[in-house]
Amino acid sequence: PVAERAAKGAAEAPAAAGAGAAEVEVDVGASDEDPAPEPEPVAERAAEGGRAPTPVPSESEPEHEALPQREDDDEDEDADVVDEEGPMPHRYRVKNTFVEWDSASEVSVGRGYPKALSCQGGWTYNASRYGQGAFSSAPAFARRAHEVVKEIEKEFGSLPIEVDDCFYKVTDRLLEQLPEFKAQVVVMQWVDLLRQEAVHIFSNGRFLRALFSEVVSVVQFFKAEENILRHCCVALGGMAEAMPALADDVCVALVDIMELRPDSLVVQDVCMSKLGRKVCWVSKMVLGLDMLPERPGALRPESQSRMLKAVRLAEANFGPDVVGSSQDDFRPGKIQENACFVYWRLCSLPEVLEAYGRNMDLVEFVLNEVFTALLILRGPLSWCWSDTDASGIDFYLKEHHRSVLLQLAKQLSDQQHGGVHKEGLRTVVAKWIGAPMDGRSYEKRHQLERRMVLAGLLFNSGDVVTSVLFKALDRGFEALAKGTFEEELITSALRALIELKCLEVLEADLVNEVLLRIRDDRFRPKTHFCHAAYVGTLGMLAASAAAVAAPPFDELTGVVHEVLHMAKYWFNEKETESIIFESLWALNKLLTAYIRFEPGLACECRQLATDVCKHETYSSWVMDNGCTTSDGANAFREAEKLLKKLQGQ
Repeated sequence: PVAERAAKGAAEAPAAAGAGAAEVEVDVGASDEDPAPEPEPVAERAAEGGRAPTPVPSESEPEHEALPQREDDDEDEDADVVDEEGPMPHRYRVKNTFVEWDSASEVSVGRGYPKALSCQGGWTYNASRYGQGAFSSAPAFARRAHEVVKEIEKEFGSLPIEVDDCFYKVTDRLLEQLPEFKAQVVVMQWVDLLRQEAVHIFSNGRFLRALFSEVVSVVQFFKAEENILRHCCVALGGMAEAMPALADDVCVALVDIMELRPDSLVVQDVCMSKLGRKVCWVSKMVLGLDMLPERPGALRPESQSRMLKAVRLAEANFGPDVVGSSQDDFRPGKIQENACFVYWRLCSLPEVLEAYGRNMDLVEFVLNEVFTALLILRGPLSWCWSDTDASGIDFYLKEHHRSVLLQLAKQLSDQQHGGVHKEGLRTVVAKWIGAPMDGRSYEKRHQLERRMVLAGLLFNSGDVVTSVLFKALDRGFEALAKGTFEEELITSALRALIELKCLEVLEADLVNEVLLRIRDDRFRPKTHFCHAAYVGTLGMLAASAAAVAAPPFDELTGVVHEVLHMAKYWFNEKETESIIFESLWALNKLLTAYIRFEPGLACECRQLATDVCKHETYSSWVMDNGCTTSDGANAFREAEKLLKKLQGQ
């Protein structure tokens, strides 16, 4: 999948230089021209000023190799898929830390794929955004670069970007400083780094390191030209994405450029944009926590410190709070937004609230970004914590993500930090939970559940979720004459409480209160998904209550009777395997907590488990022990577990 390849820091390499996606077969090797004199060391060429560039590794060093190209462009996974129902939208792309729906695709609800959009419209649009010069078709000062571009367009078609004077100046300089690489390769790689949706066609480790070193030299050579600095910053962001191992070097280079031109709003803007949306994205940090135990894009503490210092200075000089800034000028707001991107990546939640807690719009913006970063690409919020089956998963990664979420839950516990803005955050979170969502019924329930889990973690408590649940129940009781409950909302809240209990965030007193409220005789849901969530919650919370203080035996009997009644009611209905699975899972939880059932209850549980094992819907999974996505397979396994536990009772 494209998303998995992007998570490793290298996107798949299509054989395209232009819109036509013609095949490209170019070696990253020596030039076809006459042998050039041996180049002087890179470090000496860049010694005029600024930071020394990263040395080019030897041939023995491991390289970030490009993926092999396809033989048939029609099989490109990134292309739109056309089926009998019409064109499908774009595939899932991971370019930054946020995901938006592709509004250009007219698809029915539930068939759309989320598409991650780039942070900027593209460097050519940035030039017009700030009202800067027109393009030049044939600059006289960069003849060689112009000739190479013409050769590429003649062989492969037009370039996927528009080129201006900055492009020709920079590429001409790169061609001069990188004679050991083919001219076409240098230009085509540079074009790819500037694209809004880069494909990294020549993402060779040695080549990119050499290219990075020369870009640092180019920045020093053209340090007085603002347009070229911005042009190079865009490409530096692409390098961090193409090769995450370069992220720290790119971070230092971008901060150097910010310090080189502290008086330029546009330079500060593009540098902060690439730091927040490229470098910090590659670093896989959220609220100062490492999402991956081992990551190639890790930033050194000193680099993080320099980045935050530069961002604070830029925001102080050009942000919306600067005296005299016009309300009609969008740029100060953009500076603040980019600064916020860096903050929520590198700083803890109390530090983010301290900086932006007075602006509720920015707090909601941070909340959305943090949620997306924690959810996509097998993030910490993507795991089902109530599922203890370790088969087929990366157990080490799951445990690391668990520790990340528990660390997040402790960030706001210290009232000395961010306490002033805690109530404001609570208001924003409550509004955010109730915000409308797109998608099919299941997708909306799952998104809402994950939002509630994050809300509980942020406050290290289940009170936000229980408040939503109790209000929904009260509204249903008031409308009891109509017989309506907000079952999707109630289902999401119940499942979120199960997850929070598994993460040890739900308080014991809330457990008892939830059990009391949902067992009200007036609560009678109709949908099978709400029934499934109900029995799962009964099993999880009643079992956890036993660890604190064992309830009276008649109360345990009542809970088990409810679970059994629910399973028997739905047993012979179609497409209700989820309820049977949840019921058996709940009975196993209760039996584990209470050791024994009353003889009559044990007999009923044994009969239910036996019926499930004999039913053709479930018995067909007897030979498949690895499937975890089928409720039928899961129900069969839970029935076998229950029968083993009931032996001797």
